[in-house]
Amino acid sequence: MDENVTEKEKGEPSETERNVSGGGSGTRKSGDTKIGLTLRILVSVYVLYLAYGLIQGFGEAAGNDRIFIAIAIVVFVAAGGAILILSAKKLIRKEYVDADGETAEDEEQ
Repeated sequence: MDENVTEKEKGEPSETERNVSGGGSGTRKSGDTKIGLTLRILVSVYVLYLAYGLIQGFGEAAGNDRIFIAIAIVVFVAAGGAILILSAKKLIRKEYVDADGETAEDEEQ
């Protein structure tokens, strides 16, 4: 009965999962890149800009719409602020992988 058990049922990664996760040879190191962190910062600034636009239009909203707009403002500010802070912190501390696959910390040593 155990002979018919697939790799997925055993909990072992398949060959393609091993290659994607970095277990095989010749695969790229996973991690944040400088460009990726910069794009995250730009997207988070845009999300915060959208929240600012919602705040400006908040006074014109009627009744039940105000509740949904208030919830959207809180979500946008929290998500945009968190992404901005975490990405900026990684970028400042140079906790990213360069194009050649080395971390910025490895280059300094």
